[in-house]
Amino acid sequence: MKKKIFFLLLAFLSVQIKAQTLTAAEKTNILSDVIQKLEIIYPIPVISEKIIIGLKTQISNGYYDGINSPVDFATQVTNNLEHFGNDKHLDLIYNPDLAKVLIEDSFVSSDYTKEEAKTEIWNNYGFKELKILEGNVGYLNLSVFFSTDYAGKIADISMAYFSNCNALMIDLRQNGGGWGDMVVYLLGYLIDNKEPLLLNITESTLDSSIYSEIVPTYVPGKKLTNIPIYILTSPATASAAEAFISHLKYFNTNVTIVGKKTKGAENPVEHIAIDEKFVLQIPAWKKIYAKNPIVWEGVGINPDIEVDPGEAMVTAYKNALQKLLKTSNEQTAIDIYQWALDGLIASYDNADISSIKKYAGSYGKVQIKFRDDELYYQFEDRPTILLIPISDDYFLAEGVDYFRIKFITNGDMITMKQIFTYGNEREYFKTK
Repeated sequence: MKKKIFFLLLAFLSVQIKAQTLTAAEKTNILSDVIQKLEIIYPIPVISEKIIIGLKTQISNGYYDGINSPVDFATQVTNNLEHFGNDKHLDLIYNPDLAKVLIEDSFVSSDYTKEEAKTEIWNNYGFKELKILEGNVGYLNLSVFFSTDYAGKIADISMAYFSNCNALMIDLRQNGGGWGDMVVYLLGYLIDNKEPLLLNITESTLDSSIYSEIVPTYVPGKKLTNIPIYILTSPATASAAEAFISHLKYFNTNVTIVGKKTKGAENPVEHIAIDEKFVLQIPAWKKIYAKNPIVWEGVGINPDIEVDPGEAMVTAYKNALQKLLKTSNEQTAIDIYQWALDGLIASYDNADISSIKKYAGSYGKVQIKFRDDELYYQFEDRPTILLIPISDDYFLAEGVDYFRIKFITNGDMITMKQIFTYGNEREYFKTK
């Protein structure tokens, strides 16, 4: 079955762009052909009509008369196509090599996938970063939804890595899309469907072929359907990434979106040669059936918790810990979640500098030093460690996740208590 590529295809072969000049006749022919393709191929007539009216108005006003560079011409036409149709997938591309391949009818999506795989293998096919944070919260940085032909095994290994997590964050802030089959495959791990779930059926406006997406009931690993899932987003999150978010949010009530509204690029595309130099990337599939009624084309997907993308991970992590803390009945788990949450909120904003200065001094083999309005911990002659306030008397040791420092003041006596994650505590009295 044909696999639709949802992200923006900018080049299939390397392109050497040379200084050239377009004639008025060439520009007229290109624009006429673009308009014709919009009339015949674009799947939403009400939008294509708006785009065509906008282009024709610009043409009659001589808007493109002074634009003679092929690259500048393609860029400006693309800007206008996206503007008139509010469609982030509609582009005019200057690429003679790709145009030649398309004209010769030798381009197939598997060729492109094979070429991209040579690059994406260096990024682990999109699965760039996997880690387990304190509190048993998983974090996956997924940069692209790559074809399961290459990335299927990596996806299984990655999901197995998170199989014992109590919450999971999936970072799509820099994910511009990818292959639809990977979207569906990962959904199989995160949607609790007892039967195969038919997501949608689409029909090609080029040849009337039919394409469907079905979420399987079986995946070769543990499904993560009963834990909080957080999706991190930004305006760069687009296309297949948006499809993943929309479907996951619709079919799994445990999903929370954190960040900024996504790009709003929904419609799957094809690439059509306009002439020997230019290629039109155009949505060419119309929906016949959609189980998920949500539309994000041109509007994007709004987050449940709106924050700057740079703050999305910390916000999601904090929210996950608070949710787990609130719903847990086991004291050990409560202690672990609180430990992680305390560490997350540590900041010098939490303490009065004048009140923590008094902790500086000797505590047996430990020295607490105060310099530049900050406290430092040093055991014997080992490197100093910055202490970061959780409160006025409770501190995180930067870079050390297995103990914290608490100071207890009783009159003129100050006691330093080392609190370890495994339950032990050690007390040292300030001697000078």
